[in-house]
Amino acid sequence: MGIIGVVNFGGQYNHLIKRRLEDSGFQAKFINPNEPIQVLSRELNCLIISGGSWNIPADIPKLGNAPQYVLEFPGPVLGICLGHQLIAYEFGGVLGSKTPEFGGVRIHVDDEDTILKGVGVEFTAWESHNISVDKEPSGFMVLAHSSTVRVQAMANPRISRYSVQFHPEVKHTEFGDVILRNFAKLCS
Repeated sequence: MGIIGVVNFGGQYNHLIKRRLEDSGFQAKFINPNEPIQVLSRELNCLIISGGSWNIPADIPKLGNAPQYVLEFPGPVLGICLGHQLIAYEFGGVLGSKTPEFGGVRIHVDDEDTILKGVGVEFTAWESHNISVDKEPSGFMVLAHSSTVRVQAMANPRISRYSVQFHPEVKHTEFGDVILRNFAKLCS
């Protein structure tokens, strides 16, 4: 079993990501976003780019080496909320701010793929964002949507990049533990 690095931007739920992974039997550790990628590549099997209070692209300079992690980390990467937006932006997706979502949102699954395997055709997830992904990057497939946001989850298995707009780490998200476990299994 591999070690999962959780890039800590100080978001309100970051500690829950690590705890949920450890409660499911996986090894996780917080990573400072200024850690050199060479160190991460030697120590970790995969990364989770967590949520935070910043906006993409305006606040990218505040994210340290995270854009480099998204593009160059050799193992699987999961983006959550801010991480989802960063992955989309770095690979050429389109972001917008037309429809903020806060609280419980109904998610409709378009394709189970790897990270959404076993969650059914729809579920309720916890959202906290002003910016969303309006168009996925080339090579990514949309895995889920809501009534107001077209790209709630996306994946590019060829390059091992996965992301979700919602917060799977909070108890208000149905199947959140399943989603995190599905990703963690890619880290072996």
